[in-house]
Amino acid sequence: MLARMLVTQLRLRFLIALLGLALICAALTILFLVAWHRRGDTYALALGALLSFFASVMTAAVTLTYLHVSRRSLAAAEAAIALQREQWEARITVQPRFWMGIRSEATERFAHQPMAITYRRDRAEDGAHYYDTVIWPQVVVDVWNDGERSFRVAGYRLWIRNEEHLAVERPLSGFVVPPNELRSFVVTKEMVALSVRQRQFEQHYERPPCEESVMGLRLQYSDWREDDRSSRDDYYLLLCPPLAKELCIQRIERHV
Repeated sequence: MLARMLVTQLRLRFLIALLGLALICAALTILFLVAWHRRGDTYALALGALLSFFASVMTAAVTLTYLHVSRRSLAAAEAAIALQREQWEARITVQPRFWMGIRSEATERFAHQPMAITYRRDRAEDGAHYYDTVIWPQVVVDVWNDGERSFRVAGYRLWIRNEEHLAVERPLSGFVVPPNELRSFVVTKEMVALSVRQRQFEQHYERPPCEESVMGLRLQYSDWREDDRSSRDDYYLLLCPPLAKELCIQRIERHV
């Protein structure tokens, strides 16, 4: 059993080193005994002191080698632990993905229906005005959670780019997104108000909507680490009639 353990569990290099060390010790022992027998106690004491010095040097060398190998092994273990920690944090870190778009009636999951909004329009040729009705479809923000922990969206902020004073902030109650699921909320009224450069929603406005607007969207969410964290800023191009045949929302790059 001992031979099997030595052969199967110990490395060949260690066995060779162990055998070489045993041979060296045997040779030195024989040398010491022969020198003691031939030259007496004085020479034997001097030789024994020299061999003790060699043994101390060898022990120190082995100890330093062990410390070096242990330090490298410890550094490798710490690197592996740090990598596992990073992978684990990447899996549980919450990064909400969201996008805003128009929800058509065919795929409508909400009870809300498109709204008819009345705007006042002026005629440039005679200065008269008339009221026009625009059908606003439901504008929805979809929030996707691709992490392994739930997070809560506490609220959102909509604003006009380069016009920070025109911003609408709304809280959300009980809006929790479970892992690998999609949740949505409606922002139609806020988009209607911002399109005419106001903060409050009304069914009737005394000015037409801006034909082209760039809207910013940001989420405030909470995860297992801390509360009131801000998401990235996304920007969307809103095109209203008559510039577009129908209401259109397009996502644009953040650096634009």
